[in-house]
Amino acid sequence: MEKNRLEAFSDGVLAIVITIMVLELKQPLGDGWSDLLALKPILLSYLLSFVFIAIYWVHHHMIFQRAERVNIRILWCNIVWLFVMSFIPFTTTWIGTYPQSNVPVCLYFFDMLLACLAFNLMNYLIAVENGRKEEFRFSPQIIGSSIGYLLAVILGSFCPTAAYIVVVIVTCWRLVPRMKQRINSR
Repeated sequence: MEKNRLEAFSDGVLAIVITIMVLELKQPLGDGWSDLLALKPILLSYLLSFVFIAIYWVHHHMIFQRAERVNIRILWCNIVWLFVMSFIPFTTTWIGTYPQSNVPVCLYFFDMLLACLAFNLMNYLIAVENGRKEEFRFSPQIIGSSIGYLLAVILGSFCPTAAYIVVVIVTCWRLVPRMKQRINSR
């Protein structure tokens, strides 16, 4: 099967996810800095979600750059990953509105955990399909981010601030792609 349709579809879904997220942002109720600062939780949740999506978009591009073939398992795994990613606007709006409430925080980080697990499964399936199973390793970044998101879900139930700190650390760590490959931009 060709991978180009999968990549184009994924790009489109992620673009829609980001568009929905930005459309959920409301303008301040006034024209002063204090009015803008009143939206701080909403703006910070948007920023965190946008960076999260951007990281996965870059990593998605990188793993498909190396893929020569895809199969039905990869297609369905990608669909599951996109399904999980499509909840990000909902959870982003919810934690932006209730940034210290346990259920919105736990659900937001649970969505991130599911996205991480689905993406890493897809990465593994791509390695297997393309005869590179031995290249796939449970790197410190894969293990650390999975544990970090799980820890954030748990911490979110009794200490949302600590959960945010964990996810910000994981997010900063994930900004650097773990693959040793160079993307040829020629």
